[in-house]
Amino acid sequence: MVVLPRPLVSAAGRHPLLRSLHVSDAGYFPEAARHRVERPQGLGAVVLILCRAGRGWARIGGAGGATQSVGPGDAVLIPAGRPHAYGADEEQPWTIQWVHFAGTEAADWCRWQGWPAGGGVRRLRAGTPEAMDLGRVHEELEAGHDERRMLAAAAALRWALARLDPAVAAESGEPTRLAVEAVEAWMREHSGGRATLAELARRAGLSAAHFAALFRRRYGFSPIDYFLRLKIRRACSLLDATEWPVARVAAEAGFEDPLYFSRRFRAVMGVSPRAYRKLPKG
Repeated sequence: MVVLPRPLVSAAGRHPLLRSLHVSDAGYFPEAARHRVERPQGLGAVVLILCRAGRGWARIGGAGGATQSVGPGDAVLIPAGRPHAYGADEEQPWTIQWVHFAGTEAADWCRWQGWPAGGGVRRLRAGTPEAMDLGRVHEELEAGHDERRMLAAAAALRWALARLDPAVAAESGEPTRLAVEAVEAWMREHSGGRATLAELARRAGLSAAHFAALFRRRYGFSPIDYFLRLKIRRACSLLDATEWPVARVAAEAGFEDPLYFSRRFRAVMGVSPRAYRKLPKG
């Protein structure tokens, strides 16, 4: 593990490029028998733990908090200042990757990912801990504590945090989450076509209202707005790569009416299709 000198951590909190997010500690504990941590007063940083194998437990909120089981593929998040304790199972000690981080972004990352205010334990879908590559944070700091390494560790942490949110299984269960993601993949493959909310919901095997709510929670836009943005993205590629008239670009992107296409394009991109084509790019 790497524990940065506290004066360095304090300096990071004042650094123009690190004060928004910086790592203070990071590590990898394989089969951590007898591992146990208790912090009755909490910590001045957010604690994030990924369980890669074995089992453990976490109690957040002091002695009165509930003890939650932690298994392979689970993530534990403990907000700054929150009393907590955690440790490895006696018979199947966990293998974990972990980081402590702070900065002006820290609480916003937790809120954006939908963690409860008091933190907790979440199950991640298969392959997510590997995709997050949290070990990169540890590797950067293990190589040195200079300014560049600390910046690289912060960048690696942002990458990991951005990968964590979409990986959390939907509350309705894994089959429903997969159905919603399958429809999103269909939308990307057929962005030049047309579809209604009812048609998309039928593909997911859900009611229109339930599908729309789950889709917005997962992707941040309503299904139809998301589909529209895929079409606009396709139109941008055609405007950049061809000299086709705007009317043909509109048709290829799935718009029957060029005037409607132009209005929707401006609403999303902030400029008309013709003005977008003239913008210097690259």
